[in-house]
Amino acid sequence: MKFIQTLPYVALATAFVLPDVETLKQLALTETPDEVHALWDDIPDTADAIFGNLKDKVSSVKQDFHTAIELALDEEIDDAFDLADHPGHGHHGHHGHDHTSNLTIYQLISKSPYTTNFTKLVDEYDDIVELLNSTKANYTLFVPVDSAFAHLPDKKPSKEFVEAVVRYHIGLDVYSGLRILHTQTIPTALNEELLGGEPQRLRTSVGLFGIKLNFYASLIAKDFKAKNGVIHPINHILVPPPFVGRELSLFPNTFSTLLLAYEKTDFVKFIHGVKTNGTTVFAPSNHAFAKLGPRANAFLFNTEKGLGYLKALLKYQIVANATLYSDAYYDNYGKKDLLETEDVQHYDLTTLLHDLPIRVDIKRWGGWVRFWVNGFNRVVVRDAVARNGVIHVVEKVPIPPHKHHGAADDEDGEIDVEGLIERLADYVEDADRPQDWSDL
Repeated sequence: MKFIQTLPYVALATAFVLPDVETLKQLALTETPDEVHALWDDIPDTADAIFGNLKDKVSSVKQDFHTAIELALDEEIDDAFDLADHPGHGHHGHHGHDHTSNLTIYQLISKSPYTTNFTKLVDEYDDIVELLNSTKANYTLFVPVDSAFAHLPDKKPSKEFVEAVVRYHIGLDVYSGLRILHTQTIPTALNEELLGGEPQRLRTSVGLFGIKLNFYASLIAKDFKAKNGVIHPINHILVPPPFVGRELSLFPNTFSTLLLAYEKTDFVKFIHGVKTNGTTVFAPSNHAFAKLGPRANAFLFNTEKGLGYLKALLKYQIVANATLYSDAYYDNYGKKDLLETEDVQHYDLTTLLHDLPIRVDIKRWGGWVRFWVNGFNRVVVRDAVARNGVIHVVEKVPIPPHKHHGAADDEDGEIDVEGLIERLADYVEDADRPQDWSDL
């Protein structure tokens, strides 16, 4: 979910060569040797020339990328009933490398003929060079190969933006290919002010075609071991994520009903008045809204009275000042990693709807994760990282439980209008109530 073009998958002509490490013989060739040779001949000499205006490039080609991400979202949503993050079978990419170099991460990429473009970006920032050379801590570098920079225009974005991009490729600590199979998100060297200064994270997933980062970047090889960490070559540039609201708006095929709800309730005006330090959003897809049933949807979207209840539902989907990933939790008291345990970890998060809690249960075992909201409402797409928080796509629209008998959302997601009013009436703001209450 990023502002970046879906660049074509480009493999190397021979190998991703690093000093003291065997060449990768297994990388498939997708171009003719002449095309690959021409690509290497055209590598510019400076970071200014090679990076280009990524923001403008993204804007001009974003439709293709959004389509690809929407397909990934649809696939995960459609498979929700059999959802198993990180299944223990299938193709998980290329084999790792047991040999550990006596060179640092920076020294390795600076000597490789296939990481010249990224190295030129790193060289623009002395503190990042120092970081990747330091042996005081260990890091994981997801390094885009030179072909990932193909077709970028000539104008370079701001120095601050480029620095954020570079830092977003650096994982804190060592994440081997094996460890990634058991990981849902990875903290990076990009500290995000809107997350309380905590590390922005990368989403990991594993499928038939190997390991992916943030839905779109694939590891084309793994586990080049350096003196101070590990390097994984990837086929796309990783761009820091946009704001939650912007991210949702990029995928109307998945969230058009939610976006319509924001528009009809003037929700953007409301949310801009809420000061947050990190956010967790449980976003219902179009499928989730459809499960409410035609009568409930007609009431919510087509009546003045219903709009007040719709706004209450939208508030209940958002947790402010707490960012809950499936394996980490940021709040006003700092960060903590969620321990892998066979027991269910339980959280009561305070929503924007009159501080009502929303119950979250997470169970992790090995590389598997299960994630529920209010007991029965499953998260079908987890950990869509955003600049100011995280989005989890849920299979049903979250609704506050019954007050008296404490039932969670109806198991099939459908609810009648009377039941909806009963559960939300006390939380509809006076300003959202119409003068005429007769238009059911």
